Amino acid sequence: MTDEGPVTDEVLAADRVDPIVVLNRDLMFGVQIGNVVRALGFDPRFARTTDAFVEAIRRRDPRPALGIVDMNGPIDWDTIAKLTSEPDGPPLVGFGPHVDVEGRRAAKAAGMTRIVSNGEFHRGMAELIGRYARSADGGGPDPQLERGR
Repeated sequence: MTDEGPVTDEVLAADRVDPIVVLNRDLMFGVQIGNVVRALGFDPRFARTTDAFVEAIRRRDPRPALGIVDMNGPIDWDTIAKLTSEPDGPPLVGFGPHVDVEGRRAAKAAGMTRIVSNGEFHRGMAELIGRYARSADGGGPDPQLERGR
């Protein structure tokens, strides 16, 4: 019980912060991503493998607002493709080397919402997250908005 009345599940749910799940193996850049995600009012959750990333996205407690994939390491694109084919999944934004044409094609084929170069992600991280993240109530972008761009 608080001074304002009893604490209910509705109050607790309203206090939850939407997670953004990040597949990232780079500790230093992971800290930077986490700081930007927190500054935008989200809860960063990190995974080091594709399987752990997909498991965190599917957990949905609360529903993730966005998935971010660092394409600078090995990615199991078949597993990502299964995730993107599921209804109501969050948008997925990937970033990687601009010269990795094969990786970008694989990401597009797997159904990533948006794919950008490392430089573009570093320069516009807050704007990209703000544009593609959606709230747990379903607000935010249509996950089909720019799929595979």
